[in-house]
Amino acid sequence: MIITKTELIKICDRFLSEELSKDELIHFARTVMFDDEDRYECEDELVEEILSQWDSKPSQHKINKTGIQFLRNALSEMN
Repeated sequence: MIITKTELIKICDRFLSEELSKDELIHFARTVMFDDEDRYECEDELVEEILSQWDSKPSQHKINKTGIQFLRNALSEMN
């Protein structure tokens, strides 16, 4: 599965509508980043960087409604 900017926008939407928790978002990022079976691939370096930030403990404080809304808007403008 290729993780695209569009997929990240959908994930942001799910987080913003409270269908996805912060812990679930972090778990998803970790699963993609450390996929030993090559089930996941990032569309580009930007997607990989976002997932890396979500997985990084020092950056996880940015996983809140304001931060995810900002990220979602930025990703939407790129699509």
